[in-house]
Amino acid sequence: MSDAAVAGADWEERPERVTPALVLVFAAKILVQLREESGETFPVDAPVVTSQGLGAGDVATMVAALTGDLRAVEAGRLNGLFPLRGTLALLVALTDEEGIRGDDLDRLLGAAEEIADDFVRVEDPFRLVERGTEIGPWDVSEAGWQGTDLIDLGGLRIPRESGLKIQVNAGRGSSDLLEAVVLRGATGVQLQAFHATEEGAWARVRETLAQRVRGLGGEVCEWAGRAGIELRCDVPVQRETGLQGVQTIRMLGWDGPGWLLRVTVTGDGAAPDSRDEWAHSYAERIVVVPSFEPALPLSLSATDFGAGRLRSDGQPIRLRMPG
Repeated sequence: MSDAAVAGADWEERPERVTPALVLVFAAKILVQLREESGETFPVDAPVVTSQGLGAGDVATMVAALTGDLRAVEAGRLNGLFPLRGTLALLVALTDEEGIRGDDLDRLLGAAEEIADDFVRVEDPFRLVERGTEIGPWDVSEAGWQGTDLIDLGGLRIPRESGLKIQVNAGRGSSDLLEAVVLRGATGVQLQAFHATEEGAWARVRETLAQRVRGLGGEVCEWAGRAGIELRCDVPVQRETGLQGVQTIRMLGWDGPGWLLRVTVTGDGAAPDSRDEWAHSYAERIVVVPSFEPALPLSLSATDFGAGRLRSDGQPIRLRMPG
């Protein structure tokens, strides 16, 4: 490509409008993710790739960035791995490998353009749909959850599905019910909601959680996925045999109007190579009821202790056993 062609494509790292360059990036992203889902590797020795001076390590970093690894995004930026020519080389190699030509190429670029339009439309560039408008988790005041078959746990209403095991647990050092655990096969999700009046609660909590995991000797990676920015963690654990092991977990978070929903995924659904989207789809159908307060015991009046607690930021939204 000539310098004039590169300039005409309007290459920007954080564009405010859809440009030809941005469409090419998302076309490459679509193909990389499709190959990853089918277990196929990237053709690192493709002539169009090597002609740009990209080695196997460079390509691995670029591919990881396109699949959502934010450490790879930062590494690529530091090493200058994301010029338009390099991205175009990846795209050409992928379309050659898949035999994409003519109408198929037009459809690919059309899909990429739609994603690029979403990318520049929303405030959070890692979230391509808007919570409370297109998907949940929902606030009880919103309409998108209407008609969903839900189990009422007080501060949370969770989807009813066959084959699920549900536990409602008290918080540490408290008799209040503060978390729900939903098990589906070998995958579990821990659900906790918190009062949060300030914007960006998940970003602040995410930083605290990452520091906590690292303090335990674990590893944390920020990942741009279906739920926005999530944490993928390897946490040291003590096995029943007494030996040290590592547990892989994913931490997802959604900011809502006056609340934060935190979802911790364990088991098979948290594995690095998992393609199981159940945890995400389940969380997207949850309804948060931040105004919920458990009924007082008959022996207490509204003026007694335990009633009308302050709903300060970070305070858990309480739950109840399903009726």
